[in-house]
Amino acid sequence: MLEKLSVGETPRWRSSALEKLRVEETPRWRNSALEKLRFEETPRWRNSVLEKLRVGETPRWRNSGLEKLRAGETPRFRNSVLEKLHAGETPRWRNSALENVRVKESPCQRNSELEKLRVVEIPRWRNSALEKPRAGESPRWRNSVLEKLHARETLRWRNSALKKLHAGDTPR
Repeated sequence: MLEKLSVGETPRWRSSALEKLRVEETPRWRNSALEKLRFEETPRWRNSVLEKLRVGETPRWRNSGLEKLRAGETPRFRNSVLEKLHAGETPRWRNSALENVRVKESPCQRNSELEKLRVVEIPRWRNSALEKPRAGESPRWRNSVLEKLHARETLRWRNSALKKLHAGDTPR
């Protein structure tokens, strides 16, 4: 190390914080938040929401809809249900089934199965497999494996390996 000083090279300890202070360079810790406060610079956390509230500035969340409602300002709801309620208009869901009955429109409950029967429409379950035999039609499951077994028809899997195993034969 003494040789480095005599040759003119910089030893390792010359780059330390203490040496930088002697040479009047700024060490790394001088850029910390506490050091910036000592030198009256603004550190990063000074821009936080809590700090802005202390200083009296308006943080970003103060511009939210809830905060504007608390302050008595009109928030920007972008034509939503809340905006219509705030403005005193009637939103879409306020036109409920009871309201539609008064206006004699078709409410959502008019589309129910009981209402379709009253209006003599064919509800969806009338087209189901259970309803078709009552009406004398052949439902889709009539062509299924269970139906073929019931009708004693020969199924495709009757000749399969499972069938041969069940009968005691040796499958290939």
